Amino acid sequence: MSTRRTIAAIAVAVIAPFALSACGSSFGAQTNQQYQAADGANLRTGPVEVHNGLFVDNGDGTATFSGALLADEQQTIESITVAGKAKKLAEPITLAPQQLVTLGKKGEIVVKSDDLKAGGYTTISFAASPGGDVSIEVPVFERTSMYDDVAKRPTAGEDADATE
Repeated sequence: MSTRRTIAAIAVAVIAPFALSACGSSFGAQTNQQYQAADGANLRTGPVEVHNGLFVDNGDGTATFSGALLADEQQTIESITVAGKAKKLAEPITLAPQQLVTLGKKGEIVVKSDDLKAGGYTTISFAASPGGDVSIEVPVFERTSMYDDVAKRPTAGEDADATE
């Protein structure tokens, strides 16, 4: 009888750490599956990475791009293409190596298009020099209080109607 208790105690002592180790990690524990906590889309390959890229529907036929761009080496973005329409930016976006550039608060990219409606998706292409074009399909979200920091109009004098 005491031998059984000894074996049971040893078994519990050996198995308990494995069985209980997951209890302390909570629901925020990293797993072997990719997890995207943000609403926007990510592109982590190519000359320019896009992080949490999305458009916010301004409700007036325009939409503002919100997201962050990152490059391994110096890149300059002078134009974009959205919903098949090319647009030259009023001010080029310069990406320094390994420095995240957040877009949206100043309205760096505001486009006019009937194709950009909340609930849909659109493709945005960044013409990066010297790296080349980078394209990603991003969602379009309704303007809510969550996106109060995203500009409705360009603050640098850019014309939202200027498409080529």
